[in-house]
Amino acid sequence: MMDVKLNVLLVSRRKETLDHLESILRKFPSLRLQRQLTVNGHVDPLHDVSTLPEALILHLGETSHAELESLAARAADRRPPLIVVGDTNGTTVMRLAMQAGARDLLPLPLVEADLIAALQRIERDRRAAGARAEGSLIACMNAKGGCGATLLACNIAHALVEVSRRNVTLIDFDLQFGAIPVYFDLFPKRGLLQALENLDRLDEVALQGYLVQHASGLKILGNASEDAMPTQPVSVDHVRQLLEITTRGSDHIVVDLPRRIDAVAALALERAQHIVLVVQQSLATVRDATRLIGCMRNDLGVSKERLLVVVNRYDKNSGISVEDIRTTLACGDVFPVPNDFRTVSECINTGTPLLSAARNAAITRAVLSLHRRLGGVAPDRPGLLSRTFSGLRR
Repeated sequence: MMDVKLNVLLVSRRKETLDHLESILRKFPSLRLQRQLTVNGHVDPLHDVSTLPEALILHLGETSHAELESLAARAADRRPPLIVVGDTNGTTVMRLAMQAGARDLLPLPLVEADLIAALQRIERDRRAAGARAEGSLIACMNAKGGCGATLLACNIAHALVEVSRRNVTLIDFDLQFGAIPVYFDLFPKRGLLQALENLDRLDEVALQGYLVQHASGLKILGNASEDAMPTQPVSVDHVRQLLEITTRGSDHIVVDLPRRIDAVAALALERAQHIVLVVQQSLATVRDATRLIGCMRNDLGVSKERLLVVVNRYDKNSGISVEDIRTTLACGDVFPVPNDFRTVSECINTGTPLLSAARNAAITRAVLSLHRRLGGVAPDRPGLLSRTFSGLRR
């Protein structure tokens, strides 16, 4: 018998579906059930609900997606964990469910074991969230290939450890071509794929066996040196669980995302407190950045305040200025990082962070300012860094 205590709200337009869901869940007395039949033109599944349930099970009709649109319009902290039941094959349903923060999409006819497992995952996440002060998530992504997101993710994470003395885990979600450990001259025998394969036995202590640690104290979860190239997508639910475990033992989690919007990227972007989108001063890059930002805002509900656009390899003489980029992307802050090809190449080739190899270089000072913008502490010489930052903007 399942020992899970959750307040669960069942919502459907069909009374017989509510009866069926309730008959399944009544077998588990630890669940506290409420039901709501959507009638009289209401489309909000939480209409007249004064206290948010701990789990919402929403049955979709064949043609109506208005309920998902209503949930997606709510702020993330005003949406309960969602399980969607019904026809989940259409791209519209998938997109709306993603926007609404759905944890699981369960097709009909409903498999009882799948529904119970989904509720167990919600209960486990709820207990874990109550037992910890959650670390902040910083997601880095290129607007176009080669813009430098991986370099910045590595050095932001390193600065958070080296300068701000934070407990930081750096995760490489590019399972095919990710090379973050090499940026630190590390060659792990186990990594992200192995951690996901052994998730059932994973907790904060066991996770340490899949992390490789840099001399600074930065913990890294990436591709193992001998990993074959995976061709199958990883389970989004497994990634969600991995992030939950990682946040229990970290002040910050920095994730380097491949340049695509898939279910894993959507999960990371939705959860991130800060999203660093790295661009360069080219028309093609700005065009792709416009599309990415549109997807983040319209499909994932990313607010303007959570997005930081970084102009890497900044050139003040470029025909495309920082102000042009800010105006085109309709974003708030745009952060320039200067071009220093020689220093960057040497650091990557030797597996040495910028702070260790070229502490006084302009690019390192810019990264230090960027790390402060993302939650790091003020550096020892704020006047110098402020002048550097201001000079880059001119």
